[in-house]
Amino acid sequence: MRVTIYKKYIRYFPAILFLFSCLISCDHGIEPKPVLKEPPGFSGTVTFIRAWPDSVKRTFVVVFENDLLTPGDFTIANLKYLSREIPFGVQSYSFNSLDSAYIPMTPGPFPPGNYEYVAVVQQSTEQLSLLRKDWYVSGLYYANGDTTQPGTMVIPDSAFVKFININVDFDNPPPQPPGGN
Repeated sequence: MRVTIYKKYIRYFPAILFLFSCLISCDHGIEPKPVLKEPPGFSGTVTFIRAWPDSVKRTFVVVFENDLLTPGDFTIANLKYLSREIPFGVQSYSFNSLDSAYIPMTPGPFPPGNYEYVAVVQQSTEQLSLLRKDWYVSGLYYANGDTTQPGTMVIPDSAFVKFININVDFDNPPPQPPGGN
């Protein structure tokens, strides 16, 4: 009699085994995978107003971690972002920290933090120079429309900040940081 009971229930064994394996292998059922955090970084557009001066040889977007209050603040250690060169004569230029920089040298997430000086700089030298005397600030990032002082760019952890926009008015440049010509 016992043999017939086992034979009766043996046909349910594969289904029970399947359900058991599903239960131990699915820790969260069919819920979707967690959304990955967005890589930190920033993007924006530079808009150029009026005709470009003929003396300009190269133009970049730069980001300094600390404000440029003395000539000693203009250092490679303080420079956190140097964009690819902006083509001469364009009316606007879009940039993105994840894919358009000389510094940092490797593409990828931009470190979260506060960045005190974001600007468009130009040089009249034939070769790229990292000397302050060779850089001329032609536009600044201003936060929340306050044009009385440079804006602080805040990059939160796992957030990509958009609309870091800078206007360059060649007839009305911003104040120059110390150490330039």
